[in-house]
Amino acid sequence: MRTVTLSGFDVQLQALLRKRPGLAKEYAKQFADLPLPTQLAIMRRRSWLSQRDVAKALRVRQPQVARLENVRHDPRLSSVVGQARALHCHLMLVPDSLLAKVARLVAASAVSSPRESSRPAP
Repeated sequence: MRTVTLSGFDVQLQALLRKRPGLAKEYAKQFADLPLPTQLAIMRRRSWLSQRDVAKALRVRQPQVARLENVRHDPRLSSVVGQARALHCHLMLVPDSLLAKVARLVAASAVSSPRESSRPAP
């Protein structure tokens, strides 16, 4: 099994987010404001998965995963939920009044439990 290491950018970003909680909060908020297809693509890449890997987990073809990650495509909710589950993520509706609190929670979680600097490839 090959080992995949985090890029230098990812290592520096994690260190910066640990040092500056305010930046971590803004990072989480900016991520939440991205279009859902972009978030799916980012989460897939963070998991070191290819579109083909996700397609295999979903039992679909790779072009379907590419369409789900395209901001010009309007996928069915069930398709988005399926891909999120394949990435070990969940969709959640958050009231605007609680968005800042959720962003702080996510940022604090990302800072307090950083990923390993290397992990086995899928």
